[in-house]
Amino acid sequence: MHRCYVSEVVGHVTELPEDEAHHLTRVLRAEPGDEVVVFDGRAHEWLGRIVSIDRRRVVVDLLESRTPMAEPSLAVTLAAGLLKGDQMNTVVRDATALGVTAIQPIVSAHVAVPERAWRDRSADRWRRVAVSSAKQCGRAVVPSIGDIARLLDVLAAHASSTVVLCVEPTRAGASAAIPRPLTTEGRVLLCVGPEGGWAPDEIGAAQEQGAHLLTLGPRVLRAEMAPTVALTALWTQWGWT
Repeated sequence: MHRCYVSEVVGHVTELPEDEAHHLTRVLRAEPGDEVVVFDGRAHEWLGRIVSIDRRRVVVDLLESRTPMAEPSLAVTLAAGLLKGDQMNTVVRDATALGVTAIQPIVSAHVAVPERAWRDRSADRWRRVAVSSAKQCGRAVVPSIGDIARLLDVLAAHASSTVVLCVEPTRAGASAAIPRPLTTEGRVLLCVGPEGGWAPDEIGAAQEQGAHLLTLGPRVLRAEMAPTVALTALWTQWGWT
């Protein structure tokens, strides 16, 4: 059944945003009377039926609320080093499907994207990627995506979270095991660096905050692959619920 994202659902009848309406009618060839699933990105979803379609407008009657797919019991924020080209789209798409609560793009000492380029970047494109991923995987939650920030500022903002920092396989003191979150709120900050890895002072700053150094195996992974591997390891060891 086709899934449609509507950020604000009020009442029992809703009008789809223009981009959702276009995709539903021009790409998926939906017609009046077809049933769809509507979700708001905040863990609410409904079974709906298309009432009417015109050139730019699709109206859906919400028939009943549905129980959405279960979310992880831990609230994980993925702090991912800024990557070049479309690699960040891959990170956002996969992290959304793997259940993160928030995605925080970060800049650090070894980010390969020049400052003049990342200062003008907007998170709007990544938000669209997250919505598309949630639609595809059946998730009713769209993770929040923060504006680009510096690693040290992100660490300071998550002082009450359990911090996990992914490091190179040869890093002394790193472990393949992730301890259970230490905070009662179950909040985790998972940090994955850019292509150039972390600078020593960045690792030191994370360790001062009690970060656990995580290695993802004996091989050096591509930067856009590492978040997916790290999240898979996290849920494998901690469990989804």
